[in-house]
Amino acid sequence: MRVVIVGIGRTGKRVAEHLSKNHDVVVVDKNEEAVSEVSHLDVLTVVGDATFPETLEEAEVSKADYMIATTNDDATNIIVCSLGKTLGNPFTIARVKRLEYLRLWGRGREALGVDLMVSSVPLVAKSIANVIEFPQLRQLRNLYNDLYVGDAIDVPEGLWHAEIEGRKIVVATMEELKRAYRPEKPRNVLIIGGSEVAIMLAEMLTRKGCDVKVVERNGSRAERLSSLLDKATVIAGNPFSRFLWRDEELDEADVSVSAFDEDEKTLMGAMVSKEWGIERTFAVVHDGDLIGMFERTGITAVSPEVVTADRIAFATRGEKALGLVASIPGVRVLAVEVDERLADKTPDEVSGILGPVLRNGEVILPTANFHLQRGDVITLIVREEMAGELGL
Repeated sequence: MRVVIVGIGRTGKRVAEHLSKNHDVVVVDKNEEAVSEVSHLDVLTVVGDATFPETLEEAEVSKADYMIATTNDDATNIIVCSLGKTLGNPFTIARVKRLEYLRLWGRGREALGVDLMVSSVPLVAKSIANVIEFPQLRQLRNLYNDLYVGDAIDVPEGLWHAEIEGRKIVVATMEELKRAYRPEKPRNVLIIGGSEVAIMLAEMLTRKGCDVKVVERNGSRAERLSSLLDKATVIAGNPFSRFLWRDEELDEADVSVSAFDEDEKTLMGAMVSKEWGIERTFAVVHDGDLIGMFERTGITAVSPEVVTADRIAFATRGEKALGLVASIPGVRVLAVEVDERLADKTPDEVSGILGPVLRNGEVILPTANFHLQRGDVITLIVREEMAGELGL
């Protein structure tokens, strides 16, 4: 399979790392330094402006099965996808930041020459909203149908889990998770920083019945937030001021989410929350390489770049791959439909750790002598470096 990736920022680089292990990948960027940062990968490179047809022709987009546009400019990504459709017939994927584009695309799909439009905003907001009621989990992501994957701090007895790369990975239905963990809905949630993620997360949490306060330093942005969030309390002020914390009683929050556009401010916001006694603190961390640093301070980190790269890479994996959770550091969890390659195999004969199996709508925990059947949907837990070797 041939893939052309336009835009080698953090997201584009992660997608290239995912796909270059198993596919022919061409990366395109007008910044020569950015292109040089992927020189260690098994990829072809083109330096040039992808909004010029001649650049895409040099990348041989006419031969591509997929074209992925991940530059930092939404309009550029849409134009590149439209050009790709004109010059060839690849499946086009555009990364966008503005939700207006996503809503417009969602009206008819394949609009503007884009087959799949991906935005990190709903992905990140949903990731935090899913797990916020489960203090024992760092992450909770839907894998396939009613199967969820959790990155667990603690695992109650009787709940299936696998230990890999120092992580406890739980795979279970939502009913099983609620029975095992007895979720606790936070009454008060504090969101620091008025980013687009903050807006969508506040909307999701108020619908869940949480009392949400959003603190934004910029007055005009705070005014915009107030007009959009009629069920949340928006406070215009310095979130690092002890006077604001005291006067607005921000430390009464059960959970804090730091969601600035800059990771340095996000770290400061999360640390201030902890200093004021809010133990359960989330951070929206743009540079995925910093997740470990945040986690070592007891902060749960979610990276827009990582979840976006996961979603884009999954879209290229073919019809047998039904779900993917790849934002857990060092680990990949996949839902895969069993075909002739896997039929009749036992757990010991499958690459990676075989988790719960869906067979005719029933969840089965496989034993050592369990044999897979065609049509089963299996969960596979593998180390990150193994994922490309599965051919999915």
